[in-house]
Amino acid sequence: MGHAARAIDLDQARLDPASVFSTPHEVIAAKGLTEEDKKSILSRWEEDADALLRATDEGMPVEHRSPGELLRAVHEAMQLLDRSERR
Repeated sequence: MGHAARAIDLDQARLDPASVFSTPHEVIAAKGLTEEDKKSILSRWEEDADALLRATDEGMPVEHRSPGELLRAVHEAMQLLDRSERR
């Protein structure tokens, strides 16, 4: 799923970030994306992780890593992006 070997499909990344990037930190490291693109992708990933968290609270099984862990990773990536913008 890594982004280095191919061009990033921005529309797909905005729709389903996990289908384009392995981790939220890959979004931050991606070349060729604007800061706004990265924010948009991370915001969508945050919404997806939050929805997964609610679903697991309702008893739905989790396929991969925990939604809470994913949400933390998304928030960390968003904070890194915010800090880099302030420089």
